[in-house]
Amino acid sequence: LRLLITARQVDQVIGKADSHWHASYGEEAVPVGCFSALLPTDISIPHYRSAVIASLVRGADLRRLIAGVLGKVTGPGRGRPRAEIMGDVGSNHFAMFSGTLGPTLGYATGAGLASKLQKSGRVALVTFGDGTVNSGLFHESLNMASMFKLPTIFVCQDNQYAITTRADVAIPGSITARGSGYGMPAIEVDGNDVLAVYAQVRQAADRARAGEGPTFIHAVTYRLGGHWSSDPTPYRSKEEVAHWAARDPIPRLSAQLLAEGAVTQARIDAFAADATAQATAALEAAQADPWPAQADLQGEAYA
Repeated sequence: LRLLITARQVDQVIGKADSHWHASYGEEAVPVGCFSALLPTDISIPHYRSAVIASLVRGADLRRLIAGVLGKVTGPGRGRPRAEIMGDVGSNHFAMFSGTLGPTLGYATGAGLASKLQKSGRVALVTFGDGTVNSGLFHESLNMASMFKLPTIFVCQDNQYAITTRADVAIPGSITARGSGYGMPAIEVDGNDVLAVYAQVRQAADRARAGEGPTFIHAVTYRLGGHWSSDPTPYRSKEEVAHWAARDPIPRLSAQLLAEGAVTQARIDAFAADATAQATAALEAAQADPWPAQADLQGEAYA
């Protein structure tokens, strides 16, 4: 619950500073459930909407993350914004801020192949949006992973919109069936239930480590906010948003834990206050950090 609340508060703080920020408002249960279910040595590859959340779950420093979002030299990419490797949480975590969709599926497939060849027992997990299942690399990656029984978990974070286009318009047929069509277990899970997401990923990881190959998980969730922070979402109805707001993963888990007596309302409120304070302080510190010099951007290139 603390991770869910932290994810939302951090997204909101960044969104106020960057009107083009792609927040995960309403979708937090998918990245939190997925990446907290992995072992520290496993390989995590989130897509752009979940990059900061996944990085936090994997232990990244919040100030460095926000500096990276702003393009400051103190960020993990040293000034290269939104397309960087989060080196401060180890070489097994690749958080891509790029809006180029699909390549991360190839990275996860390659990581799964490396793990199998090295017999390391590591699992690779990648998250991606519903619109990405129409890319050619989606099909190539799932096909290869299935052929070679690679230890890769493919998680479609289906927020039901590819920018402004509804998934049921953009994607013919069943998303879940696309996974099973490549001969791997394909599971549909309630993406607003963080415990269900966690359980399915743990089960998929156990299968992968046992040499049983990849798993496709279709996590159905909903983007309560806009595609970016300043998006007024004129393409959907207030009734539709209200329907899904009633299934918001944070109040849902809060109610469950309150009913079980596992947490108090005061503690939940403290989670939100602490997360907002930390994110605000991290943003202010990152905003004061220097911009990269020309030499910073030219260095460390591969030739």
